[in-house]
Amino acid sequence: MYTLPVDCSTIVVNGIGYQQCSNGWYQPRYVGTTVQYVVVDPPR
Repeated sequence: MYTLPVDCSTIVVNGIGYQQCSNGWYQPRYVGTTVQYVVVDPPR
């Protein structure tokens, strides 16, 4: 996923930044200079 929904918030858990949106949790991954967001399980 290259863009996130507009209703996301940045949450930092154990030093890792996540995007929490109404439809799930995402973590940014860099592919070269492009950021892609990967769906992840909610952090604990």
